[in-house]
Amino acid sequence: MKKITIILLGFIALLAVSCDKDDHLAPDKSKYVYDIPQTDLPVDAIVGAYYTNITSSSSWLKSGKKIYAGTPLLGEYLSTTSGVLQQQLAWADEAALDFLIVTWDAASADNTLITNFKSVRTATNAKVRLVINYNTKHLKVSNDKPLQEEENLNKMINDFTNTLVPLFNDEAYYKMNGRPVILITPSNLSSSALKSIDYSLVIPALKKAVSELGYDLYTIGEFTTGWVAPVNYEEHQIASFDGVTVNDWSTNMYDRYYAFFSFVDLNWANWKTTISKWNTDFVPCIFPSYNDRINSTSSYKYTFGQDGETADYINFCNVAKRNIGSKNIVLVNSWNNYQKGTNLEPTEENKSEFLKITRNQFKK
Repeated sequence: MKKITIILLGFIALLAVSCDKDDHLAPDKSKYVYDIPQTDLPVDAIVGAYYTNITSSSSWLKSGKKIYAGTPLLGEYLSTTSGVLQQQLAWADEAALDFLIVTWDAASADNTLITNFKSVRTATNAKVRLVINYNTKHLKVSNDKPLQEEENLNKMINDFTNTLVPLFNDEAYYKMNGRPVILITPSNLSSSALKSIDYSLVIPALKKAVSELGYDLYTIGEFTTGWVAPVNYEEHQIASFDGVTVNDWSTNMYDRYYAFFSFVDLNWANWKTTISKWNTDFVPCIFPSYNDRINSTSSYKYTFGQDGETADYINFCNVAKRNIGSKNIVLVNSWNNYQKGTNLEPTEENKSEFLKITRNQFKK
């Protein structure tokens, strides 16, 4: 009995000592949940927005039902509809965008949009320029036949030398201090294709080939999924690029609903710090708004910026400015992806407020 009493007293003493420590108490809420302050940049940011090439009415309707958020001032348009690009470029200038990002995957529709963009820009004296997001999908690479193999790599280099480098020569293409800016996607390779691209071999070879034609590329690797820490990727997926961007921070997790902007802020601070050891720039990518629930009725992702509400977009702009990289680039996802409700483009609901906010937040 005496032995049991001693053991019990010892346990009580240990418990008392443990209670004096806060090692296992809940974390300090203020470190994770906080307001985003207004942040001003000393110089103008370089701002680009993703452009969705709308080529079919299926982007607007499915079985006769609306599958998009908001009410676009241009109606349910196609990108090739007369007058559409003219108005879009005028609005882009109103927002002081430096460039619109167009995906290029060797499709004829991609080339048609680029041709129309250049023509309309010249005819209207628009200022906004073009940047290509080069999608490797059409190269059909695999773990067995990776992109770094000579045949596939030559296909990629030929895309640049035959189609994209001539585009770089055009005044409509955006260049940063003479360097054509180009996105390359995806940097986040799927789990079934992790060996399909070794960017540490591909990007230097591409840059060398393009440099022989007179251009020093500024490459931005595009990660299409957020909420993954950079340490979970292979070094070549990040370090091979001049900059990287993570373009989708949508979420269906309650803790991220509760503190969306501070959680994004913490994630971006980690990204920026982690990748700096490779001298890779972090390029923040923000949503003006988000609502995919009309297109996907089963979705319960966090929505914001609906019905003309602008406070959350201002918050997102300030998160971007707090974490902007050394090249001062910010991307907006998107100009006109109505299926996800992320449109910067004016609607009946927001009028031109998102355009004004973009200019006011990122330009002096």
